[in-house]
Amino acid sequence: MTAEVAVGYALLTGLAVFLTGAVAWRMAYQQPLAVSLAAIDRDRRRHRWIHVWMTVAMFVTPAGLGGLPFLTRLWGARALFAMAFAVYALGANCWLVSLAFRLTVVPWAAERTVEDGAPPEGFSAINAWAGALYTLHMAMSYVTFAIVGAGILLSGGLPAWSGYLGIGWGCGFLVGLVTTRFAGPFNPPFWAHAYTALVGILLLIV
Repeated sequence: MTAEVAVGYALLTGLAVFLTGAVAWRMAYQQPLAVSLAAIDRDRRRHRWIHVWMTVAMFVTPAGLGGLPFLTRLWGARALFAMAFAVYALGANCWLVSLAFRLTVVPWAAERTVEDGAPPEGFSAINAWAGALYTLHMAMSYVTFAIVGAGILLSGGLPAWSGYLGIGWGCGFLVGLVTTRFAGPFNPPFWAHAYTALVGILLLIV
C-alpha cells in the first residue's frame, strides 16, 4: 500500500465513520432544552450510538491529515499541510471535549429533566460552553480546508481545481458560519469531514 492510498483511505473513512452515527440523528435533539433532553432520555442508546461514532471519526480524519506532509517533497507544501493538521487537530480536541460532555453529562441531565420536569440548574450555561467548543471545531475545520487547498496548489500533486476549491470552500464556509451566527447551514458537523473526504477520493483515483 502506498502512502497516498493509506492517507486517502483515512480521509475518506473519517467521513464514512462519522456518517455511520450521524444518520441516526433526530431533529428533536435540536429543540429547546426541556424538549431535547426528554427526547434524549427516551433515545439513550441511539444518542450514545451517534456520538460514539462521531468520536471515532475525530481520530480518523486527523490521522489522514497528519499523513499529508509526507506525500510531497516540497518543503513549502509540507509546511502548509503540517499547519493544516495542527489547526484541525486543535479543533478536533475541542469537539472531543464537547462529545465527552454529550456522552456523560447530557444523559444525566436528560434523566433529571424527565424526573424533575425541568433541566438541572446551571446545565444551560455548561451546555452553551460545550456548544462553543463545537463552534471552534467547525471554524478551525474551515480554516484547515483553505490551508490544505493552498498546499495542494503548491505541491501540484492533485488537480489545481481541488486546491482552489479548498480555499474557496474554507473561506466561504467560515464567513457563512460567522454571518449566520453559528446556527445556519454551515453549522452541521459533517461539513468538517467533507472536503477532506474529497481529497481522500482524489488521492485514491488520481
